[in-house]
Amino acid sequence: MTGPAASFGFQDVDPQAKPGLVRGVFDRVARRYDLMNDLMSGGVHRLWKDATVARLNPQPGETIVDCAGGTGDIARRVARLARRAQLRRGGADARVVVVDYNAEMIAAGRARGSEPEISWAVGDAQRLPLPDASAEAYVIAFGIRNVTDISAALREARRVLRPGGRFLCL
Repeated sequence: MTGPAASFGFQDVDPQAKPGLVRGVFDRVARRYDLMNDLMSGGVHRLWKDATVARLNPQPGETIVDCAGGTGDIARRVARLARRAQLRRGGADARVVVVDYNAEMIAAGRARGSEPEISWAVGDAQRLPLPDASAEAYVIAFGIRNVTDISAALREARRVLRPGGRFLCL
C-alpha cells in the first residue's frame, strides 16, 4: 500500500479497497443485521438511537436524510416521531430518505416494510444522490466508521443541508 491508509476494523487497508471490503461484510449480514446489533450491544443500541432521534426532533414537512441508514432502523424512528408531531400540530408529512451504499441492506430494510414517509436509495455518503440544500436534517449513526473519506462525507452532509439544518452523528 502506498500513501495513506483507511481504517477497516482493526487493520489499515488501501483506501481503494475499503468500499469493496465494507460491501462484502454487509452483503453477508444484511438479513441478520438488526439481530446482530441487538446481540452485540445487549439492546443498548436501541436506546442510543432513540436518544439521537429525540435530539433530532423531526418535524412535519421536513426532509431528513438517514445516511448509511441500512435497514431503516433510525428512519422508522424518525418517521414515527414526525408523525406524532404532525398529529399534534398538523402540517405536511415528513420525508425521510434512507441512503446506504449497500443494496442488500436497502433490500433488507424494504423487506421489513416501510412507512409512507420513507424512501430508499442506494448511494455513497461521499457523493449523495440528493440536490443541494434539500434537507432540514441529516443523521448518520454507526455507518460513519465505514466511510473511506469522512471529510468528504461531512462536506456532502453540509451540501445537502439547508442553511440552519441539523446534523447528528451517533
